[in-house]
Amino acid sequence: MIDFKQKIAQQISKSANLPQDEIYEYIEKPSDDKMGDFAFPCFKLAKELKKAPQVIAEELKQNMAFEQGLIQKVEVVNGYLNFYMEPQIYAQTTLNEVAQKQEDYGKSTIGNGKNIVIDYSAPNIAKPFHIGHLRSTVIGGAIYKIYKFLGYNCVRS
Repeated sequence: MIDFKQKIAQQISKSANLPQDEIYEYIEKPSDDKMGDFAFPCFKLAKELKKAPQVIAEELKQNMAFEQGLIQKVEVVNGYLNFYMEPQIYAQTTLNEVAQKQEDYGKSTIGNGKNIVIDYSAPNIAKPFHIGHLRSTVIGGAIYKIYKFLGYNCVRS
């Protein structure tokens, strides 16, 4: 399984002479897919390197060399380095991870030790169940399962 963030952090770390772990934490998923698969904000390096973020991004781009077929392109946009993964490798890596983890794909421990109360309607055995109850019951049940999957201690009410 290829850790794309790790590969990007490795190259930026070499170019900027900064700790790879720190760089890894800064790499993010852009809010818009048109801005690439991963983005690195160079604003965080501006104080340390005493340069404008746009200049830092251009310098980093020039000094990076990725394995053949891993990165489709790298763009500099307003102080961000935007990375576009090779679609076939990205899809294959994701499918391999899904096949390997199966039911645990996407599972996280982000909610460990945290409580959450989910309040939604549930069927009342004293009243007839009708279609009006169904929507909020299904949505509430789905939210409960998602939070439970992320490790939260969920209380339904």
